[in-house]
Amino acid sequence: MKIGYGLFLDIPAWRVSKFRHLKGTPAHKSFHIENIRNLSRQISGECDGFHANPERVAVPLSGPGGKIAIFELSKTGRLPDGVIPALVHGNNIMDFAWDPFDNHRLAVACDDGIIKLWKIPESGLNEPTNEAENEFNAHPDKIYFIKFHPTAKDVLASGSYDMTIKIWDLATLTEKIVLKGHTDQMFSFAWSPCGVFCSTVSKDGKIRIYKPRANDAPTREGKGPVGSRGARIIWALDGNFIVVMGFDKVSERQIMVFKSTDLNNPLNTVGLDVSPAILIPFYDEDSSTLFLTGKGDSTIYAFEITEESPYICPLSHHRCNNLHQGLSFLPKNVCDVSNVEFAKALRLTNNTIEPLSFTVPRIKTELFQDDLFPPTRVMWKSSLTSAEWFNGKDKAPPRISLKPDGMDLRKFSFRIFK
Repeated sequence: MKIGYGLFLDIPAWRVSKFRHLKGTPAHKSFHIENIRNLSRQISGECDGFHANPERVAVPLSGPGGKIAIFELSKTGRLPDGVIPALVHGNNIMDFAWDPFDNHRLAVACDDGIIKLWKIPESGLNEPTNEAENEFNAHPDKIYFIKFHPTAKDVLASGSYDMTIKIWDLATLTEKIVLKGHTDQMFSFAWSPCGVFCSTVSKDGKIRIYKPRANDAPTREGKGPVGSRGARIIWALDGNFIVVMGFDKVSERQIMVFKSTDLNNPLNTVGLDVSPAILIPFYDEDSSTLFLTGKGDSTIYAFEITEESPYICPLSHHRCNNLHQGLSFLPKNVCDVSNVEFAKALRLTNNTIEPLSFTVPRIKTELFQDDLFPPTRVMWKSSLTSAEWFNGKDKAPPRISLKPDGMDLRKFSFRIFK
């Protein structure tokens, strides 16, 4: 099963996705941040290279010292010429991530094995600084990735060239768990939505699933992409499925989907195109929409991940007017549901940061489209403390309605655009 640019898979006639005709719309120029310069081109393949939260974005800059610029989304328009205020690390940056529960905290991993935790002032970063709030020696070698836990506060995973994954309690800056079993470069790591499991995909072509509080060895292994250029891994459909983006032997980008209980038999593999850029994913669990793009691409691919065959269903892809260097999606609670916006992203180009809205065509947009917006998981507030999680407690995030006050519900009959 294969698709090329602009071609669609054959899908059953009864399978009509409500999101099939999704539309991407860039924001007006007045909402752009312009005159961004000196973008770093040296970020490792394991790093997505651009991260946003609802208040600010982090962008690595070129030159010595390992610098990350912080731009406030409230301060749109053209940046002044001159020095861009940045976090200065003194070593090359390997990966970085915003704390999902604190829009002011950024974690950064460096090639000397140190992780630094930065606290961004309320008014934003006004001058360069090299004084992190905290830092600690995480590994004796370079770090591949860092990933915050999806439900527990102050829990961070880090994977290193030393072939270990360590899970840290940032409340005490202590190493709590060390996962083993890797023998080659780790390409990607993902927590399961519940935060009980985690998964990796590696250069040795293996997918591994861990239950970190129970065992330091993988609980399941399977065969992933055979290409060695890089890969990404995510969980889908409440953690029941694993989706891996990688390459085949001839460098064609591909998407593979597995049941998370059976990693040896892919349910489907879709070939996309030939490109050196690693496909970077974002998965919206409410719509089960998977967005994919790579650094230097101008197309954002969209697929629906389903529980039945063919498991990967193409939606309308969005073509941008120019190439982008990064794409970062925001939490669900920032979506403007009154305009039927079900996903919102920020796009980094060579010199701008541009908001991008994804909507679904509907006739009566003044009504709340409850079939498109089910109660959403609150992923922007922690459900557990780090101490509770390390002591074995699990707690699912609450779900809330996105219906604005005063907005009426739609009627049960609705039209699907074909």
